[in-house]
Amino acid sequence: MDLIDLLSLSLRQLKERRLRTALTVLAVAVGVATIIALSAQAEGVSSSIIRDLSKLGPDVVILVGRSGYLFTDVDVTRLKEFEGVASVNQLIIQSVRVSGVEDAITLIGAYSSSLTNLVGELNLVEGTTYLDVPAPQVMIGNTLAFDANGDPRYRSGQPLLVTIGPRSIVLAIVGVLESYGSSPIIQPDRSIFLPLDYVKLYYRMTGYNYLLLKTKSIEQVDSVYQLVTNAYGSKVGITSVKQLSNTVSSIASQISLLLIGVAGTSFIAAGLGTFNIMMISVLERVREIGVLKSLGMRDKGVLTLYITQGLLIGILGCFTGLIMGVGLSYLLPEILSSVTWTNN
Repeated sequence: MDLIDLLSLSLRQLKERRLRTALTVLAVAVGVATIIALSAQAEGVSSSIIRDLSKLGPDVVILVGRSGYLFTDVDVTRLKEFEGVASVNQLIIQSVRVSGVEDAITLIGAYSSSLTNLVGELNLVEGTTYLDVPAPQVMIGNTLAFDANGDPRYRSGQPLLVTIGPRSIVLAIVGVLESYGSSPIIQPDRSIFLPLDYVKLYYRMTGYNYLLLKTKSIEQVDSVYQLVTNAYGSKVGITSVKQLSNTVSSIASQISLLLIGVAGTSFIAAGLGTFNIMMISVLERVREIGVLKSLGMRDKGVLTLYITQGLLIGILGCFTGLIMGVGLSYLLPEILSSVTWTNN
């Protein structure tokens, strides 16, 4: 029996049990689609996080004061002298409340020249960047400026009432940022940015609780990290974007393997189901097999016939699963984002 006759006979027998064949193909397709969709989501989440991390740049080292420790201007000068350090950016980060917004908002005091190192390229929907003077000016994140429906909540030029502890202050909005997503330190969309000198004056602080170090090259990140660790010990928390990216990639790979393992279980179940269907198909066609053998077909030919049927089911299932998996890969983020908006 040549290949064309073999395929023709296999397809004809599969068509005789159309519902059974369709369900078996669907079982294989679901297994394939699940593997593709879950793998794509894990990879997408990993890429999204790494993309957010890259806004700071892989040559950034983040220092956080522990147990109330504040970095002074002396520390800034000292760190600038470390080998491999290109610049040091001072920050004051606190949690505050904003009128009209239920959740706590992050207040960030920073020099305007440091903002690009903090959020990447500075893009504004309207207004301008504040001046580095001790004045109550503020730039606000996109989520604060617009509600869930996209309607303006605050505009440039309007006042903003901010509650800090037991006191409240009124700030003048000078700019509204575009949507940024998240970053390793803050969520720019849910933050307000003020001149560092004004924040220091308001809080009566003589130092900073965060520092961002830019190294001269990516290769010097590890050496700078070690120098800072040796100099400050347990007084500060030290993290580098390079380390965060490596950690995220490692965790994402493990999660991806776990998801593929879970999805692979359904794929194996589909394979066993296909094997079971083929066995039942053979038992149901004992007389047909007898007729084929009486016409000269050997046992090897009969085996090849049913293996061909199994291969056809597998190919159809994989092809259908590929289409379903690609579709789910694009559909799942939309579903998850809509659920997130609903919960918010």
